[in-house]
Amino acid sequence: MSRPAPPVVLVGAGPGDPDLLTLRAEAALAAAGLVVADPALVPLAAAFAPRAEIVAAGPDPDATAAALAAERDAAAVRLYRGDPWLHPRYAAEAAALAKQGVATEAVPGPPVESALAGAAGLALHHRPVAVTLTLGDLDAGGGPGRTLVGEVEDVRAAAGPLAGRRAWAAVVDGEVVRDDPPGRPGLLVVGDVAK
Repeated sequence: MSRPAPPVVLVGAGPGDPDLLTLRAEAALAAAGLVVADPALVPLAAAFAPRAEIVAAGPDPDATAAALAAERDAAAVRLYRGDPWLHPRYAAEAAALAKQGVATEAVPGPPVESALAGAAGLALHHRPVAVTLTLGDLDAGGGPGRTLVGEVEDVRAAAGPLAGRRAWAAVVDGEVVRDDPPGRPGLLVVGDVAK
């Protein structure tokens, strides 16, 4: 009687900081024979899964699922930046694995936006200043009591239209910036908590 293949473990790695991996994430990586990781997480995967084959995930969810499904003798891990349920490819990859009859297990990780803001000491929720938090959608519309948070390619360009209309702060390279933001990637926080 053969043993059933282990489930593919869909792991959230937060922003990629090794100190933010959960113990379940570390255990899944340590047991893995194959890790398919977001390209930015390949070094993290190599550090925590030294015996595993490490593959950078491509844009095609079916190809990623096929690679994970092919490794059925050892544990396979799909390593996502952020939390799996918030990742843009999670639903399609999980559905593709299910279609192939492959069981999955999800391991949550910290959302990138809240982890980066928290590491920089910027609170995203503070009653009564902010009671609603929207991650990833800076166009969601603002208003009193609402905080919008999203990663942007150019902090200066994203913050420019907000000047004089909304309070904002940026996190660039782990530091909070409120004036004269650089034209580099970062996290933009919009709302009264940014004051």
